[in-house]
Amino acid sequence: MRRAILLMFALEASGTATQALRERDAEIRAALPPAGQVLSDPDRRRVEGIVVRIVDTRRILEAALRDRWTTLTEVERGRLLEAFERRFKVSGGTQLESMREARIEYLAERRQGDDIVVPTRVTVRDETSDVRYVVRNTPSGWRIVDIVVDEVSTVENYRASFARTIGREGVEGLIRRLERGGEARP
Repeated sequence: MRRAILLMFALEASGTATQALRERDAEIRAALPPAGQVLSDPDRRRVEGIVVRIVDTRRILEAALRDRWTTLTEVERGRLLEAFERRFKVSGGTQLESMREARIEYLAERRQGDDIVVPTRVTVRDETSDVRYVVRNTPSGWRIVDIVVDEVSTVENYRASFARTIGREGVEGLIRRLERGGEARP
């Protein structure tokens, strides 16, 4: 059994970053009900899980907090990560309807240090956005570590937003905001 799990992880980590993103998008589309049908709560949770499975929320949170991350206690880190992951799922889930009709053009990926950048053009309802996925190959497969939409970095947005909240309310205030659904949108 353990060998099968290791093989599964090895296969998941193989291939290109673009292939991993294409597979995730295909899995999301296959899990969505046909247009016009309402997404049930269990289906929504399942699709939200697919949306974030390839996202390295811990690395995004660490990058957004920079040095401040190392000053947090383990309990604070755990609570913050849990609240951020839950909020990230919800915010990703709000875009599910547009995923159904989005046309995605994958452009040539390129290396950027330890990461691979996968540029795409995403068109929804005749509106096109440039979206660059910054991904890293990890032992558990390709993981998104930043998403840059029309030249705006998700990590940079979180960094600015979190810094403002922590400056006013401290880390506990940021945790509370994330837990109740605010402040996590870049």
